Amino acid sequence: MKKNPIRLVLILILAALLLTACSGGTQANSWSGVLATDDLVYYSSGMMVYALRSDNGNIVWQYPEKGSAQRMFYAEPVLAGEQLIVGDYSHTLTSLNAKTGVEIWQFTDAKGRYVDSPLVVNDLILAPNGDYTLYAIDLSGNLVWSFKAGHALWARPVCDGKNVYFSSMDQNLYAVNLTDGSLVWKTPLQSSSVARGLLDNNTLYIGTLTGDLFSINTEDGSVVWTQKLGDGIWSAPVLHEGSLYLGDQSGRISILNAADGKIVSTLETESAILGTGVVLENGLAFGNEAGELIVIGFDGSRQWMRPFDGNIYAHIQKSGDHLLLSLTKGEIPLIAIDQNGNEVWKFSEKQK
Repeated sequence: MKKNPIRLVLILILAALLLTACSGGTQANSWSGVLATDDLVYYSSGMMVYALRSDNGNIVWQYPEKGSAQRMFYAEPVLAGEQLIVGDYSHTLTSLNAKTGVEIWQFTDAKGRYVDSPLVVNDLILAPNGDYTLYAIDLSGNLVWSFKAGHALWARPVCDGKNVYFSSMDQNLYAVNLTDGSLVWKTPLQSSSVARGLLDNNTLYIGTLTGDLFSINTEDGSVVWTQKLGDGIWSAPVLHEGSLYLGDQSGRISILNAADGKIVSTLETESAILGTGVVLENGLAFGNEAGELIVIGFDGSRQWMRPFDGNIYAHIQKSGDHLLLSLTKGEIPLIAIDQNGNEVWKFSEKQK
């Protein structure tokens, strides 16, 4: 039987993260996170967090002043007003001044890794951690409430203003009250999930590592429909005009009818897609493990493809009219391109 090297690499990443999720280990087994605003791009990469100018990629500030292998940043940063919140693999959630990079506070109650970024809702920071716990923290870094699931939490939650929804490696989807963290309902997914969910009115779409996409009624946690896709789902789908677009670990891009889950179209890229796609003017862009940026039409037809040096695991981000690609194992780890695939700027830690 032919071995799938992509699947093997991802299994090793998964195993490494599981083994160290609650141990506070610092071995790097992930990919960098990017957050784009109108003026700045925030980039967490290994030992450092950077603020870069969005027009040319030049460094505005970096944190900490000197990096340490004992503290690794991979979770995507998130803004909370004038604060930039970023988690690390040494169980610390840090608040920085978004303009200057000066440290404001640290939250150190967690015992595991911050694999994904928090969700900020009003004055609450909702931070999932590898120690099985969702932490609700105020903007001063104080714990408001916490909820403990049955296993690690690796994906950023979603919220409708009343409840918070998140998946766990314990094969369940949870809804907890935003105000006090009390359990509202729990729905079994029959498999572990590391994917973010997509919330649309009273429906939540979420995928699992066995390749099942669920449509969930958020009122009571009941399953509306399920659809089996090519392989493990690592990210949230994109919703556009009643259709869901998402890639999976087999490299397949699927388009589904959001109402009933029926597959409308598929496109094979033959390399794992782990990040969420991004909507463009005339279609969507996805990145894959082979380092290919693939642009499709809204009907699923392939428009164009450009290869890059490295693996595209992270979610593709938009910065104005540009796309930001975070590349793993390449010479240039962050590249900004226009929507025709032409390079605008590139950032490397070697250029500091």
